[in-house]
Amino acid sequence: MQRPQIWHYGLVARAHAELWTEVGPEAAYYKKLIETSGQPALDLGCGGGRLLLHFLQAGLDVDGCDYSEDMLAVCQERAAKKSLSPRLYAQAMHELDLPRRYRTIFACGVIGLGGERRLTMQAMQRCHEHLRPGGTFAFNYTARWNDPPAWLARLPEYRRAEPEGWPASSERQRLADGTELEMAARSLETDPLENVATRQMRLRLWHEGDLIKEEVQTQRLDDYTKNELVLMLERADFSDIQIFGDFSDEPATADHHELIFICRK
Repeated sequence: MQRPQIWHYGLVARAHAELWTEVGPEAAYYKKLIETSGQPALDLGCGGGRLLLHFLQAGLDVDGCDYSEDMLAVCQERAAKKSLSPRLYAQAMHELDLPRRYRTIFACGVIGLGGERRLTMQAMQRCHEHLRPGGTFAFNYTARWNDPPAWLARLPEYRRAEPEGWPASSERQRLADGTELEMAARSLETDPLENVATRQMRLRLWHEGDLIKEEVQTQRLDDYTKNELVLMLERADFSDIQIFGDFSDEPATADHHELIFICRK
């Protein structure tokens, strides 16, 4: 059975819990979307609750779902500290089977993670099933053509040089318990025929100069064109598909780094 391949486990989950907690323009954008399109809402791929807890504190009715139980444990721990009790579900997007139906489903930065196009298509179909009539499905997708290393990795001379080596060392970031986390990423394989990239992250945990833990996590990432995503949404029976750029009301252009897809059931 095909399964999405992501790296959001172990020390990566801990990094999300302690280091990657800030919200950016996506928080205000999706908050407005929920308020406009209606509740209840589902944060699909909620991870450690970076957006979900922000919305719950604002009084919105939002559930969370994620494939990684490690990330959901982070979310639960952070929620308890804020006296919040989110409804959390440990499910893959392509196997979504929840008790509620939603007016809004949003997926922030997770479409394409896992590297299996068929599963992404199934996930869109499951989202359609979980929306109430007239409900809204929205997600953002990072345009890799504006990321020079990712784009150049398609060329023969670059992809044949993969995998890249690990750096001898990299910057360490201090965690709450006094340990230090060192992270490095590398490209393992790029397949332009299938439009899939495989990357690895190496995480090292240090304490008083001693290496106490090391993990290497691997993730596959699908690369989609705008029109491919539109066709997938249409095949999932979505309509009124609109595409905006960089969490704004501007129609998407090639110069935008984030494409925001909004469609209706």
